[in-house]
Amino acid sequence: MKLSLLPTNLLCALAAAESCTTAFATTAVSANTTTTTAVASASAAASSSPLSFGRHYAVLNLDLINGLVSTVEATTAGQAFINSTATWIDAVHAQSPPPISIWTRIYFFNDLKPEIKPGSGFEQVASSLGNATEDTTQTQIYDAFHVLEDYDVVLKKARYYAGTANALEQILRAQSIDTVILSGIRTSGVILSTTYRLFDLDYKVYVISDNVIENEHDGVETNRVILENIIPDLPASVITLEEALEGLKNSGPAVY
Repeated sequence: MKLSLLPTNLLCALAAAESCTTAFATTAVSANTTTTTAVASASAAASSSPLSFGRHYAVLNLDLINGLVSTVEATTAGQAFINSTATWIDAVHAQSPPPISIWTRIYFFNDLKPEIKPGSGFEQVASSLGNATEDTTQTQIYDAFHVLEDYDVVLKKARYYAGTANALEQILRAQSIDTVILSGIRTSGVILSTTYRLFDLDYKVYVISDNVIENEHDGVETNRVILENIIPDLPASVITLEEALEGLKNSGPAVY
């Protein structure tokens, strides 16, 4: 049927309906665009928010002992790791008040290592430290890293996870800690193991990429894969020393 044959009043009705439909479509597109823009803006704002660890955070300095740090100290990467970690530790202690810092040391009750099951996976790690008891040189904190006496906590451990058979989790609960920042050696050992465990316990976990290292021949690639793929996929946060120092400035005063 030709439109010219339709009654005038029907033509007017059709024209009005078409105008209304066009107006509705235009409004819907406009509203959708506005919503998308708002979401994008909110996302951008969130991502640009300054990093802060809050007030209830703990600094974990893991396995920074002579027997492990000495395996990397002669390398360029090792020196960078030592300098970066020392810078971070000193900056943490300079806070007023300092947050709680928890250190771990690997050592055993006596030379027989009764904590280690013969043939277990951790036996190889234990044997590399020799007769590692509380008083032996290789189990002491490396000289470049300063423990704040009568303030920092130093825990014994005999496995990869920082909280194995010690008071780590009890201390974190008692101090109402919700965020932990990790440094230490090795990335594939204590760092990865502790990240998984504390993530499972609902802590916000940060790993400082400049403050972790591997000591194997293929350590660079292992380190890269863990920091770029495995830890972020949890998801836990991998940050640089620069970002960590900035976060420290934005945090606190720490509760301890």
